Amino acid sequence: MKKSLSEELAFRTVALVWTETVLFAVINIVAFFGNLLTCYAVYRNQRLRTLSNMFVIALGVSDILISTFCMPFSVVTLFHGRWMFGESFCRLEGFGIFTFGMASLLTMGLIAISRYFCVVKPEKYAVLFKKQKALLYIAIVWCIALVGSVPPFLIKNAGFEFQPAKAMCLYTFERSIPYAVFIGLIFIAAPLTVIKICYAKVFYSVSRSNRVFSLGNMQQLRANVEEAKVTKTLAAVVVGFTCCWLPISVMDYIDVAQGKTTFPRQAYLTYGFLLYLSSTINPFIYGGTNKRFRREYRAILTRILCLRFHEKHQN
Repeated sequence: MKKSLSEELAFRTVALVWTETVLFAVINIVAFFGNLLTCYAVYRNQRLRTLSNMFVIALGVSDILISTFCMPFSVVTLFHGRWMFGESFCRLEGFGIFTFGMASLLTMGLIAISRYFCVVKPEKYAVLFKKQKALLYIAIVWCIALVGSVPPFLIKNAGFEFQPAKAMCLYTFERSIPYAVFIGLIFIAAPLTVIKICYAKVFYSVSRSNRVFSLGNMQQLRANVEEAKVTKTLAAVVVGFTCCWLPISVMDYIDVAQGKTTFPRQAYLTYGFLLYLSSTINPFIYGGTNKRFRREYRAILTRILCLRFHEKHQN
């Protein structure tokens, strides 16, 4: 007789328990400290305190929240083989994952729009994107994400519940197809379409401008190249997020179409891994594509290691 997904979680080998627990624990630790490092780097280095990096901080905050309020529950669940925190904490984790994920995607849409105005329509960028307005836009994004996460509490016989194969509490999309379609169109397809259009126009504009400025104004060319580097870094963040969330969305909507869970436990565990990985990779993208972030990371980590070395030898 085939085991249920709950039984597969509960009756794993000791080696598998430790492998899965350690893997998710490492992701949890790296996500927390990596995004904290990014926020501290922007705070510490005045040259990193740009309008674009305000949105980077907004992404970092959502990832820190996931690593604080969501990931630890999954780590403990994988270790013990069952959900131990009760129904209220289950709803809290599900609501958190849903809200923080939507806030991240909407923030990336906001970043793409800001890049579009910065590069393609700079005269309007100066008016639309000031510090106070950027903070307002970020607040609006979070309000929209919060509003979008409330309906599962109101839908009859649906809501956030423990999904053993994923080792986390999530909304079960197959319980309400209209809501699944609404989320897919408004919170996934719409932001991704905006992002794609904005970056396509940005890279086209940059390419055309470089050809024009290379014939004359070298100072303007350098400024244009700098904007292109910033845009490439932020576009890489979107690509990383999409690579993690595209398989997740495909699996969700296949389950919606089937009206039940259709994949083996290993596929759903990969689902959970990719979901949390999306909150882990951004600091590596910043460090790999942006020299200022890379230098600041190195300076902070070197300082921490020197302090630890000094303390150790004093004791």
